[in-house]
Amino acid sequence: MGSSPSSTDICYDKQYTEFHQGKMFFTDRIISCSSQYTKSITKISPPNSVLLCVRAPVGEVNFTNRMICIGRGLASLKPYDSISEKFIFYWLQGLKSKLVEKATGTTFIAVTTDVVRNLLIPLPPYSSQLAIIKTIDEVIYQLSIIEKSLN
Repeated sequence: MGSSPSSTDICYDKQYTEFHQGKMFFTDRIISCSSQYTKSITKISPPNSVLLCVRAPVGEVNFTNRMICIGRGLASLKPYDSISEKFIFYWLQGLKSKLVEKATGTTFIAVTTDVVRNLLIPLPPYSSQLAIIKTIDEVIYQLSIIEKSLN
């Protein structure tokens, strides 16, 4: 889970570590570059991690392809060697409504560390994970072709 640096440590100077607080720079897959940086690193999300929004909006996911510092609105999941980050990415997308159900809060909803830690993700063998990913990617590709033909 992320931890926000002091506001006095947030700046716009690229010599420091890129900082992300929530989903502001999320895309369909890989998080875009932030314009904010931090002089004081609190929590790091290493490259090839899955980022999960844990504060409104709960359940959005993205990848990071670089080291970034994450604030309280994000959690970072770095799978072990025999687990595909893309498999985790797709699985978490399917858990969004479950995460929203478990969220609490009055001003804005959020999920706790315990909710994230207790997520059950059934892990098939790595070769099966790759086959599932390939199928999902193919379906997404076919849907994009259909979408383009409708426009």
